[in-house]
Amino acid sequence: MVRVAAVLLACAYVSAAALAGQSRAGLRLGLEQRLQAFEATLQTDPENLTVGGAYRTLTVEAALFDRAIDFLRTLAKRKGSGPNVQISLALAYADKVPTSGDIRRLYLGRDAMNALTQSIEKRPSVLAYYYRGQINLYYNRLIFHRTDKGVADLTQALSLVTPSTPAALVAKVYTALGDGYFRLEDVAHARRAWSDGLGRWPDDEGLKTRLQQEGQPLLETVTRALSAGRRSDTSLTGLLPVN
Repeated sequence: MVRVAAVLLACAYVSAAALAGQSRAGLRLGLEQRLQAFEATLQTDPENLTVGGAYRTLTVEAALFDRAIDFLRTLAKRKGSGPNVQISLALAYADKVPTSGDIRRLYLGRDAMNALTQSIEKRPSVLAYYYRGQINLYYNRLIFHRTDKGVADLTQALSLVTPSTPAALVAKVYTALGDGYFRLEDVAHARRAWSDGLGRWPDDEGLKTRLQQEGQPLLETVTRALSAGRRSDTSLTGLLPVN
């Protein structure tokens, strides 16, 4: 009986391992099928930022950053490509930043800003100026001197706001603009930007926190928000006009 029980127990372990292997294989197959479905859609509709955002969210979850970059870069290089695929490509570069070393982050940021510049040249938009301005703020002010460029981009983003611009996006622009001014040690303009943003998006916790803080706590909040190691939501959820 003991010998039979041991054999049955061994068979159970083997079966469990086999099932786990099948499960992992199934998950990989399911992931690949979902990725291919997104890629097929984007092949025919590369300007679809909603699909692009969902695709990149999936590649982030699977840590397939280079796959998204390579695929979107190919689409962006097509003759006659539009401004939105450049935004998707820029965000694919940004998605890889938290997982990269300091030197690699500099190049990823540069590539993202280049893609956003191409988007702006094709069609200026609040979204493209916002992200280019935000990325500028991530660079060390003392070494790279890009904070003022970020503030300029974010100011330009606000000049393009229309009644159809999602309030959540406008609030993000004001948040980043205030952070930029704070980095420039212009606290008065920083607080004015955050206050204006809260007027547009009263439930924004980030804006509320900034306006409630002073001194070191506020410095830590802004520093944390502009940390290259922090994973940001780049899915574009809530940031696109409702058709």
